[in-house]
Amino acid sequence: MKKIYSILVILLFSVVVMSFDILSGNGKAGKTGSPGETDCTSCHVGTVNTGIGGVVITAPTLTNWAYTLGQTYQINVTITQASAPLFGFGFEALNSTGANAGTLVITNSTETQIKTFTVAPNSRNNVVQKSGGGLTTDTHTFTFNWTAPATNIGDVTFYVVGMAANNDGGTDGDFVYSSSQVVTFSTKILENESDKFKLNVYPNPVSEKATIKYQLKENSNVNFELVSITGKVIFENSNIEELAGIHEHNLLLNTIPKGLYFVNVYINGIKYTEKLFVL
Repeated sequence: MKKIYSILVILLFSVVVMSFDILSGNGKAGKTGSPGETDCTSCHVGTVNTGIGGVVITAPTLTNWAYTLGQTYQINVTITQASAPLFGFGFEALNSTGANAGTLVITNSTETQIKTFTVAPNSRNNVVQKSGGGLTTDTHTFTFNWTAPATNIGDVTFYVVGMAANNDGGTDGDFVYSSSQVVTFSTKILENESDKFKLNVYPNPVSEKATIKYQLKENSNVNFELVSITGKVIFENSNIEELAGIHEHNLLLNTIPKGLYFVNVYINGIKYTEKLFVL
C-alpha cells in the first residue's frame, strides 16, 4: 500500500511540475512552427492567425532581407493583440536542412533566453521569453541579435510564433500568431539599390496617425489603401499622378478598431505591402 501511495505522489508531483512549466510564463522551445515543430496551440487552446492581432519580424539593418557573412543584426519580434496583458514567443533561424543558421545572441536577459529543441539530427536554438518578460498591454517587442553565418549557406529562414495571453493562469482564451521570413545571401552590395522602391510606414505600432513615405524614381501613377486582416478596404486613394521624388501621406486611424492591417501601395500597377498594427 505504501508503495502504491509513493507512486501516486510521484505521478501527482510530475503533473504539477508539467502544469507549472506550461503556465509559468517561461517560453518553451520547439514551438516556432518550423518543419518538425509545433506551435503554441499544442499547449494553449485556439487556432493560429485567427485573432485581430499578429506577429511581425523586423530587422532595421538587414537591408532587403539579405545578409552579409558574419554580420550581426538586431532582430525585433513584435506581437500585438488589443487588451492582451502578456506576450510570449519562440524564434529560430534555420538553413535548408533544418539546422541552426548563424548565431542567436541574447541582448536583454530580463526578457529573453535561449532554449534548445531537437528535430533529429539537429539540436535547434530558440529564443523564447522569460517569465514576465512580455508583461505589457496591447503589444510587446522582444529584441535580440542574430549573427549571420561566416560562410555562404544559401537562404536562411526565420520562423516565429507569438502568443498573446490573457494571463489568467490557464491555457484557454489566448491568441497564437505565426510568421516566417526568408533571408538571402548577399554576394555584394546591390549596385541598383538606389533604383529600388522603398516603402516606409511609421510609427508601427500606431494608435492615432501613421505616415506612408516612399520615393519615386520617375513620375508615376500611385494608388494606396488600408486593408483589414479580413480583406475589408478601410481607406483607399486611387490614381494619383505623382512626380519623381519623396512623398508622404498621412492616415488617421483613431476611429478604426485595433488590430492588424495592411498598407498596400501600387506604383504603376506594382503592389508593395507593409503590415501595420493599430493599438
